[in-house]
Amino acid sequence: GVGITILVQSSSITTSTLTPLVGMGVLHLEQMLPLTLGANIGTTVTAILAALVSDKIESLQVALAHLFFNISGIIIWYPIPFMRNVPLNAARQLGRATRLWRGFPIVYIATVFFIIPLILLGISSMFEQDSKGYDVLGSFVVILIGCGLMYFVYWWNFKDGKEACGDCMSTRQRKSKAVKELPDDIDFLKAEINRLREHTGLPDEEKGAKDDETNDDSNDETNHEQEEVEA
Repeated sequence: GVGITILVQSSSITTSTLTPLVGMGVLHLEQMLPLTLGANIGTTVTAILAALVSDKIESLQVALAHLFFNISGIIIWYPIPFMRNVPLNAARQLGRATRLWRGFPIVYIATVFFIIPLILLGISSMFEQDSKGYDVLGSFVVILIGCGLMYFVYWWNFKDGKEACGDCMSTRQRKSKAVKELPDDIDFLKAEINRLREHTGLPDEEKGAKDDETNDDSNDETNHEQEEVEA
């Protein structure tokens, strides 16, 4: 993973190339994890190379901080099998959620990469205002978020929250699939009805309605002529 990322200068290319291989079963998820971790190391080489040609020490400090941050993450999550199962199981759960509802990745990306960072940025900005009012407000928001997270964990584990979320996503996926396939189903039903009419010899409703209207008009004209003759 490190070598591939150094060659292509992008960890996104490495992971995007290897992810479909996992989906097709060419690679196992356990084999994908070290490659992804290696890609995280390889992507820091670009920043280090850029910092080496710079005259500022701060740029090299930032590049090395990026490198050692990723190395520390690997030391925490990969060597111990118990810790290694945490990201693996999380990846499996995300895969199951995506299989239940195709819109889940969009919600996940919006929540993890936009909503949560904005909330954390807003909370940190409250404590940086050097105002007691903002400090109290920030503390109150942190307490509310903490209580909400604890209730969510309780609801998820002890109130059948996991099953409820799974049922909700399955229902959304079925509705989306039904709406998407509705035109094809209607065309199929129309074709089957026409085939049954041809097979059984039943008249067409529209044609039969037109014939009835024609007969009614003819009967009206005949009755009108008879009334004139009698008159």
